Amino acid sequence: MKTFRKLTFITVLIAMLTALTVPAFAQETTGTRTFTLTEQRINESYRVTNSPRRSVDDLSVDLQPGQVVINAAITFPRQETIQTQSVLTPTITDGRLYWTVASVTVDGEPASADLVTQINSAIASSWRVYVRQQIRPGRLTDVTITDSEIVYTYSTVR
Repeated sequence: MKTFRKLTFITVLIAMLTALTVPAFAQETTGTRTFTLTEQRINESYRVTNSPRRSVDDLSVDLQPGQVVINAAITFPRQETIQTQSVLTPTITDGRLYWTVASVTVDGEPASADLVTQINSAIASSWRVYVRQQIRPGRLTDVTITDSEIVYTYSTVR
């Protein structure tokens, strides 16, 4: 049961942060556009500074070349607190951005491959729902992550 609670909280945390890092695309209707999202802006966003789950604390997002690292402390009802770190990498398939969990650690110990697979499944479904609700018609062509920003390049529908 302890593993199930950890899985649930980690899945919710990663799904929430996946939606956070998606840009609000520009209102243009043709051409190629870029949108830049800085690490500072992500960490100052309401979702990071005021987690909707009381059990999630000390949430931070660290951009590193080619990946996003999410750190958080999760406190369970019996006051047990665990430290988590999740590493996500982006891929673009058919003009859509997909985040894949490369690794998860709980209190410094790596999560099982089965747990990582379950988290990736949750992220994939939450991403599809978010895209349908937020993004204007268009096609993502590139995403670049540096130490300080994520740059999205996309072409809009003509």
